[in-house]
Amino acid sequence: MAGYERFDPLKPRRREPEFGTATHDDVPAFLGIMRILHEPPTAGSFARLLEDELVPGDLVPLAHLFEEICTLAMHRLISEDLLFDAFAIDHYWDRLDSAVMGVRVTTSNPKFCENFEICAEQARVYRELRPHKPRPS
Repeated sequence: MAGYERFDPLKPRRREPEFGTATHDDVPAFLGIMRILHEPPTAGSFARLLEDELVPGDLVPLAHLFEEICTLAMHRLISEDLLFDAFAIDHYWDRLDSAVMGVRVTTSNPKFCENFEICAEQARVYRELRPHKPRPS
């Protein structure tokens, strides 16, 4: 019988990310994301994420912020190609996944940050399929 398909957030669907999809329409959302990440109150937490110096109070707010950003990509409101080129979503997930799993258990909410998790897998595929950009000599 066709119809409802159960989604297991612990086993995200794997598909290839879309390349070359960024347009000028993505710029306002992209700049908004950059502003949120690089200005207070989030700037300190994001810097600690990049420097691998997270403190416990950074974990869940950052995870939820990346959930919101990834939700835009999942709904094709911002190009995942642009998002994955600019941000290491898969690496951020690797740093934050245990906090997300803890929230899922303590709140009995298996959907918490599912878009972040799915995008992290997509970002891994993106990284595998895209070679490093050539560096000027």
